[in-house]
Amino acid sequence: MSATPTANTYVAGDDPSRLRDAAAYLGLDRARRPTARVREVANSLLSDTTLESARMHSIGALASDERVDEGGTLHLMTLTRRTAAGRTSTIPEYGDLMGVFQKPMEISAEEEEEEYEVIDTVEGGSLNAATFGIIKGAVGPAILFLPRGFKLAGWAVAIPALIFSTATYLYSASRLLECWKIEKRKVERLEEIKALLDDTGRPAYGSTETEGEAKRPLAPADPHMPSADGTLLTYPELARRAFGRWAVVVSFGIAVLQFGVCLTYFIFIPENMVQVTKTISGVTLPQGYFLICMIVMEIPFAWIRDIRRLHMTNILATLLIAFGLASCLGIALFKDYGDSSLVEQITELQPVNHDTWFMFIGTSFYMFEGSITLVVPLQEAVFTREDKAKFPALNNKVMCSIVTFYIFFATTCWAAYGDGIKTALTASLPPGTLATSVQIAYSVAVFFTFPLQAFPALEVTLRTTTRKTEKDAATALFQRNVKASFLIIGLGVIGYFAQDYLGNVASLLGSLVGVPIGLIFPNLMHNILAKDSPSGVRTLNYCVVAVGVVATIVASTTTILNWSEGAE
Repeated sequence: MSATPTANTYVAGDDPSRLRDAAAYLGLDRARRPTARVREVANSLLSDTTLESARMHSIGALASDERVDEGGTLHLMTLTRRTAAGRTSTIPEYGDLMGVFQKPMEISAEEEEEEYEVIDTVEGGSLNAATFGIIKGAVGPAILFLPRGFKLAGWAVAIPALIFSTATYLYSASRLLECWKIEKRKVERLEEIKALLDDTGRPAYGSTETEGEAKRPLAPADPHMPSADGTLLTYPELARRAFGRWAVVVSFGIAVLQFGVCLTYFIFIPENMVQVTKTISGVTLPQGYFLICMIVMEIPFAWIRDIRRLHMTNILATLLIAFGLASCLGIALFKDYGDSSLVEQITELQPVNHDTWFMFIGTSFYMFEGSITLVVPLQEAVFTREDKAKFPALNNKVMCSIVTFYIFFATTCWAAYGDGIKTALTASLPPGTLATSVQIAYSVAVFFTFPLQAFPALEVTLRTTTRKTEKDAATALFQRNVKASFLIIGLGVIGYFAQDYLGNVASLLGSLVGVPIGLIFPNLMHNILAKDSPSGVRTLNYCVVAVGVVATIVASTTTILNWSEGAE
């Protein structure tokens, strides 16, 4: 009989194999470790701020630790601490147990003096981070509006409309990325020329300096030329280079669309909380009470200038949305249909609703929740040139997968919950603990998503309405926060009067603002910036623009004229 290894304390000078035998005896050598792939995915989920950064960069906003060089490349500035002797501060690593008993090194007063060093690195991430950014940016609370949208349109209208809107959206996104690529090349060529001129000692292009002077280069007067002042390429910036001063229309449209998304949140959460309180306490409270509470709680979030700080709340919101969608779908799939079945219910769905089918045109474009404004920042966020080249195809694949899930989700939930389904799907769930949990979870998720959606609209609006003065930073920040608070309050007031028309609001936003932002402007910009594109591409761009104009006019007009048809 072999001797059983003992797990006593390791003694200096002892045979090291005894420690290994003790670890094997205790099972420590069989401890499972996550694979590299699992660790990579987990790290992407928990530490990546790609989406939050993309929201900021979509309208050219930068954090205090970011800068853009003259080539339009984004840099991250980090502060690291080091000793006066130049040695980086480190924490001792105890490779073996004896290190614990070592006497700490004595540090002289001179070594205790510390210096700080700024490290400038080019900001960028992986395709995995970009994938999560696309998913989190596109899949939001709006998916809950789809089942009733299918019901109002009929599946024979809704499914082709959603496929068509996706195809035109992806085509327009590719045009926008092509504009980004063209302008990026201009900036790179300009930097190469400046580098060559600098090597010869001659003044750089666009500068007013003479030899020996070091003045800052001036931006070209022509808006179609790349700026020499380090401007981040965004949807609004590309529009400025294409449309000149008329680019303000694009910025205004982005602000209206994002404010509109937040408006639907002001309707969605109070409606859910009315159901929750009724289920838990049996008391039906007015929606206005919850609306006021939400306004008060959202105002402080509107004061945040660096929304990367909301990373953890955004992770929580993403997990809660996933839980809510899985629960809604699970209830639909495993519901007791009696003598019928889910498949039979689907086959009996109405193909066309002749009275309200037109409302789905706007809803189909609203579903993307302005995510086309994130395409360029997410493209910029990819680090290597090889990955940048792969991003457009990745964006197409991910969005097609998302829309496929949309169609399955909407059709299944419509068949399961019947024609009495409400715009906020969570309000149509059968009463019970699970339904209440889903309503609370989705309300919390939407609450934390609100600041991310509101940030671009607030920044665009406040920049437009604020004049540059000599006021100190504290005064300017205070005035900015006051204006942001009033904007949130005004949005809440509109939400109060529109609380019975959630579906109408989503449809009108999609048709009146979503279609121009997603279809019309990108293709016009491409025809202006991509002057060498083939005539067939330019013609196709104009065709998409024409479709967008017709869809905007027809869908918006019919939604407004038949406003009462979509009331709940």
